[in-house]
Amino acid sequence: MKIYKNILKEKEKIKILNFIKKEVKDLGDGFPGLQTQSNIHVRPEMKPFVEAVQKYIKPYQIFKCWGVCSVGNTIYWHTHSNSRCSFIYYLHNPTEDGTMFLESSVNYDVVKHTKGIDNSMLEFENFKKHSTPLTAKKIKRYTIALEVI
Repeated sequence: MKIYKNILKEKEKIKILNFIKKEVKDLGDGFPGLQTQSNIHVRPEMKPFVEAVQKYIKPYQIFKCWGVCSVGNTIYWHTHSNSRCSFIYYLHNPTEDGTMFLESSVNYDVVKHTKGIDNSMLEFENFKKHSTPLTAKKIKRYTIALEVI
């Protein structure tokens, strides 16, 4: 796992956040929280974000990219098996709750937590089982997920 900091300039971050806030919606069962469509990276409003993350995702290209708004609710354990690598950009995360990773051994499972600082991006292997932590704080958290191929 790698963490990259200071991805966007403050003005760009605010514009992207306002755009994602307008685009997230309930996509139904199988899509926890509020989400955008998985091709949000092709929208012109996302150009500053896409340009900013290029140096971190090289030599790969964005396959899927979507915004997520969660309010203390857990996004169930999952992997991104169709990609080469996965990224989570913490767009607005006041609690700094990062991502949980499930690591199994022979006799037990271990849950490891990362920190999710605003304007940072976490890179991890696509096969790593992960989730959003559950919190009693009903604070909106906005992230952008990327799958690259």
